[in-house]
Amino acid sequence: MGHNQRGATLVWVLLAMVALMAMLALVIDGGYAYTQRRRMQNAADAAAIAGARMCALGGDATQVDSAVSEFATANGATGVNWAYLNDQTTVQVTASCAFPTFFASFVGLPQMTASALAEASLESLSAAGNLLPIIIEEEDFVIGQTYDLWADDPESPGNFGWLDWNSVPVGNPELADNIANPSNSGNWAIDDWVPGGPGVQPSEGVENALDGCIGQHVTIPYYGDKQGGGSNTTYRISGFGEFVLDGYDFGNPKRVWGHFINWVELGPGGGPDRGLSSVRLTQ
Repeated sequence: MGHNQRGATLVWVLLAMVALMAMLALVIDGGYAYTQRRRMQNAADAAAIAGARMCALGGDATQVDSAVSEFATANGATGVNWAYLNDQTTVQVTASCAFPTFFASFVGLPQMTASALAEASLESLSAAGNLLPIIIEEEDFVIGQTYDLWADDPESPGNFGWLDWNSVPVGNPELADNIANPSNSGNWAIDDWVPGGPGVQPSEGVENALDGCIGQHVTIPYYGDKQGGGSNTTYRISGFGEFVLDGYDFGNPKRVWGHFINWVELGPGGGPDRGLSSVRLTQ
């Protein structure tokens, strides 16, 4: 074989090697880039949810930034940017990371960058479970301010706002059990009519159950309309709020009191803003 033929063969071999490297870069580095892109999507999703949740809890921009950065970094992002959208009810996050290539460096691409975008939004709950068996009339309550859930003025004649989940007149033992075990409520939605239980029902069991709730936050429903009286009272649910029970007194005057907080629960959105929100990814 002459020198010209050997030279031509070498050129073809070199061209074939370049083509092979390019193909390997496309297959291996492309696959790795896709993996990194999914990783950044997970980072952006987690960071957006964390940021929106901090918004729901009343956090300021510094606290939102800290939450976004923490979750983005924990999921592998080395770059993160975020912004408020929709009057601060949505947090948009872009997460990114740079990574070295395996074969693309042979064709002049030693590093690639993966990035992903996510948005998480707040929605006020339209349905909830794990409810304290007490209901109050809807009002624009101020977060953190102390309110009476009820006092000597009953919600309905003969009914102070205790609820009865199963439509069977609720007695002291059942009421105490429902207070101590909020999961007994099942799930209720806005516009559902929920039956009330009559009277104040002060008993050792009810008081012990309330003692266990003091200082704890609980979900309670609001009502807009009501019907009947006494044991026949029913309330039409108009929303849900998160309430910290501070105390009670079945003496004179009779009171159950506490304050409302911002909180996040899983559940469908679409309800009125009462400080109890659901966070979901919207992009």
